[in-house]
Amino acid sequence: MSKHELKNSIIIGFALFAVFFGAGNLIFPPAIGIVSGTHWVTAIAGLTLSAILLPIITVFAISNMGGETEHLCRPVAPWFSFVYLVFFVLFVGFLGVPRQGGTAIESGLFGLFPALREMKLSLFFGLVVYFSIVFYLNCNPTKIVDRVGSILTPFLLVILLYIIFMSVVRPIGVPLENGMEGTFTNAFLTGYQTGDVVVGIVVASMFVASIRDHGYTEKKSMMRMTFQAAVVAFLGLLLVYGGLLYLGATGAKHFSPDMDQTDLLISLVKMSVGSIGSSALSVAIFLACLTTTTGIVSSMANMVFRMSKGKIPYKLVVALSCLIGVAVGTIGVSAIVKISFPTFFLIYPVSIVLAFLGAFKRFVPNHGGWKGAVLMAAVIGVYDAIAAFNDMGTLHISMGPLETLYKMIPLSGYGIAWLIPSLVGLVVGCLVVKAGHGPAYPMIPDEENA
Repeated sequence: MSKHELKNSIIIGFALFAVFFGAGNLIFPPAIGIVSGTHWVTAIAGLTLSAILLPIITVFAISNMGGETEHLCRPVAPWFSFVYLVFFVLFVGFLGVPRQGGTAIESGLFGLFPALREMKLSLFFGLVVYFSIVFYLNCNPTKIVDRVGSILTPFLLVILLYIIFMSVVRPIGVPLENGMEGTFTNAFLTGYQTGDVVVGIVVASMFVASIRDHGYTEKKSMMRMTFQAAVVAFLGLLLVYGGLLYLGATGAKHFSPDMDQTDLLISLVKMSVGSIGSSALSVAIFLACLTTTTGIVSSMANMVFRMSKGKIPYKLVVALSCLIGVAVGTIGVSAIVKISFPTFFLIYPVSIVLAFLGAFKRFVPNHGGWKGAVLMAAVIGVYDAIAAFNDMGTLHISMGPLETLYKMIPLSGYGIAWLIPSLVGLVVGCLVVKAGHGPAYPMIPDEENA
């Protein structure tokens, strides 16, 4: 590898890291760590699979399918990309954006000024100010967000590396045995809530474009650069998420597993590195969430504008996103996380299956495999979402014999009941299309099939 290629790998890899490394995701690893106790290594494995490896696979999938989300969805059906993008907009607009705003206020502003937490309506007014800034920045385009973002990610990373270093050389405690079972599954399913597999499928195209802009236009060189950049992003995310998870595991003696996730993050950091380090982290989290939210709202507004062919104005989508952000954000980050958990069961299996199909398209004989696999993933996802809402008490739908049938599915006890049915759907779908003697990929141009 030449120095020039190494430099490009690092630059693109850090850009990929920055997108998946949302400041709002920082609340999950410590919370996983504190319930995992002595099984923190197993927990890191589960989180690594769902929150790091699977999102990175989406980049390979998009790259392998010609660089566009539409290309990835097209083998399922011509209309599927539209439906998927609508789900993405609803998913991000009603869950992702409010969670980012809530994290900015609860972990950022309240971490810096703890007294505000006790004041009435402080969260509401904080969110109003936060989303007013987001609205202004999106309606008055300026490069300041990009510039601040390019500075903040390294700044936040340096702070986190320092915190992780101190948690290892001067731990606040030792991981405790808590008798918890299913540590891997808990971490794996909690990793869904980063939302990065869904985000990756939609935004990975810009990384493919960036790789091409660096001169890697041939498929072989492009895939090689994608792999090298992915390694950089993978190692960065593993270090940060793994380190914060371990920090949470060492705090089991001092904090309750039922503690609010944003409070837990700030309290662990304060105990580990003191008030100055905690304050620096709070400032970085607030500003990093602000730049991330601004970018996501802008992307979402542009997407809706294009999907509606200009009928839904850009500023209207920005305004609605900000209003929803304030309204939903006022229930608190922990409540948003709890409510959103069943939703992830609905959209994640389909997203993971799409990512693998795209990344390994050469091994899938025809579009029937895509249809069968995605259909089965969607069916299991719907069941899992309804069951999760039932467990929360939000719904009261009797599953009856379906529950018995579901428990017979291999790996259902590990939260991945969709895996075997999707593989069966893939095989059956391929055989059906092959028996019909139709074209393997009729919806994909010849140059993409090559």
